[in-house]
Amino acid sequence: MPDPAPPTATAPTAAPSDTVPLETPPRVPLEECDLIMKGGITSGVVYPQAVVRIAHDYRLRSIGGSSAGAIAACFAAAAEYRRQSGGGDDMAGFHEVSALSADLAENLRSLFQPRPRLAPLFALLMGAVSGNAWGAVRRIWRVPMVVAAALLVLLLEWAWLAGNFWAGVTALLAVPLGLVLWITLPLLRLVTRDLPAANFGLCPGLTQPGHDGPGLTDWMHAHLQRISGKPPEAPLLAGDLAHHGIQIAAMTTDLSTQRPYQLPLSTRIHYFSLAEWRHLFPAPFLDALIAGRTPLAHGQDHAPADLYQLPVADDFPVLLVARMSLSFPGLIEAIPLWRHDEQIRLPGPEGRTVGRLARCLFSDGGISSNFPIHFFDSLLPSRPTFGIALASWDPARHREDRVHLPRRNPVSSNLPVQPITRLSGFLMAILNTAKDWQDTLQGMLPGYAERVVTVRLDDATEGGMNLDMPPEVIGQLSDYGAEAGEALVTRYSYAAGARGFDAHRQLRGRITIPKLAEALGGFGTAMGLRPVGAPGALTGREALERGEGRSERPEGGAPRPALSARCLSLADDLAELETQGCDSDRVSDATIRLVAVADRVPRRSGSA
Repeated sequence: MPDPAPPTATAPTAAPSDTVPLETPPRVPLEECDLIMKGGITSGVVYPQAVVRIAHDYRLRSIGGSSAGAIAACFAAAAEYRRQSGGGDDMAGFHEVSALSADLAENLRSLFQPRPRLAPLFALLMGAVSGNAWGAVRRIWRVPMVVAAALLVLLLEWAWLAGNFWAGVTALLAVPLGLVLWITLPLLRLVTRDLPAANFGLCPGLTQPGHDGPGLTDWMHAHLQRISGKPPEAPLLAGDLAHHGIQIAAMTTDLSTQRPYQLPLSTRIHYFSLAEWRHLFPAPFLDALIAGRTPLAHGQDHAPADLYQLPVADDFPVLLVARMSLSFPGLIEAIPLWRHDEQIRLPGPEGRTVGRLARCLFSDGGISSNFPIHFFDSLLPSRPTFGIALASWDPARHREDRVHLPRRNPVSSNLPVQPITRLSGFLMAILNTAKDWQDTLQGMLPGYAERVVTVRLDDATEGGMNLDMPPEVIGQLSDYGAEAGEALVTRYSYAAGARGFDAHRQLRGRITIPKLAEALGGFGTAMGLRPVGAPGALTGREALERGEGRSERPEGGAPRPALSARCLSLADDLAELETQGCDSDRVSDATIRLVAVADRVPRRSGSA
């Protein structure tokens, strides 16, 4: 991915004094880096101090992640925006990021506020996470249980006094059965009717009745504006960041079309219903989002009449990046968007047909890629892309090593073996393998692994769904984050005297050159082949050259060499370099191939 135009970045300077020097010494630009952070719900409390530590030595250029990592990325981008818009000396935004640790230590649980009617399900979920589901049942259904117990005692006493044995047996069976129905029928209604109506999430993000503090989305919006230095009525946009050479990226998952998207979205195909989003986003944010816009005139009765086109690219709000990536299934509501399903055509205006409007649910980015370490990557990077990953801590394996930056590349065949003894564990292993295997193996490749620092958490009490972590635990996790940032700076910062990035680039080159030669060598061989069993078919070269004629002579210039010839020449050059280098199979089990991207970037000219 080409780098944005580099802005002027500067190191922090001393506080101003009353005496202005006659000559101001030249500012020394900060080194630059990119940063990727893994998702993990409350595990994201490790990120603020890691971001601040890295930002002391590095100017953040491209920042991304999934789920909780996307929230941290948005806060980091907002702080860097404030620094760059202030001339490169303003660390105030990062001081605000650092203060998030204390804020989260005090208010983490209160950010997750369920809709009132779904509060029983939320209490059950929290009870299950804490290992006290029965305690939650007793608290929620105390009245039915007391009534059932009293009724059972009265019926048994009556049966005893009446000498009716079968009446006593009937009471012993009927009363508990009635209690079970009293509890389960409303619970089933919550799960099968109310939860789907709430976009399959207990917490919408807005502040709910009965809560003093802000809900998660209100909290994110307020802090994004405060960190960036922008007023509340002017939401921070991706274009604001881009103007200062900052890129934000995150993953989200469209469950309705069963595919991922990279945020900010690039293609103008989605719409949002203002009425639906009134329950999900703060009013000032929505007012700014629809300012100067008009609803879509679609004339389709099944779709809302208040559909507005979702802004894309530079107009995409940073708050949406965070919220659309953090929609953890079941806990946080998915985000509804609408788009035309072009495979179902309906009559439209002026006698034309249009696609049927269909409702899509966008859920957690971690479903598609929980650690998108591939973001911002290049074959030979000009700046390091740091990764901060989260993993489970196992005392038998890791002892007290809670923050780990590998010195040697791990081997993918040496992953920890996790015993599977229960059906729940079996099902979770299937889910986690399906969604995480690519991220796991990608992060272990040479050229990746040595720049990914891992913070290991105790799953039973730290991070994840543990919303009730005490302040001292959150404080400890924040310290792990600072330690993770320090580990990266110590190894890679030239200002700190480290040469880690030199070694990293050398390794990437040793891996890339042979792989390029291998790929282009195979391409060159295929140029001279015909499909097996089709002797009359074109060779690869002939097929390629049939499409080259129109582009071989630039207007007013001499003919250019055929693309096929240039590819063959490049393959020969790389093959010669490969013989002087190393065998890439010894250092990397990777390959070069075409892969789909997570959003279609529109092309106006020359595209089908």
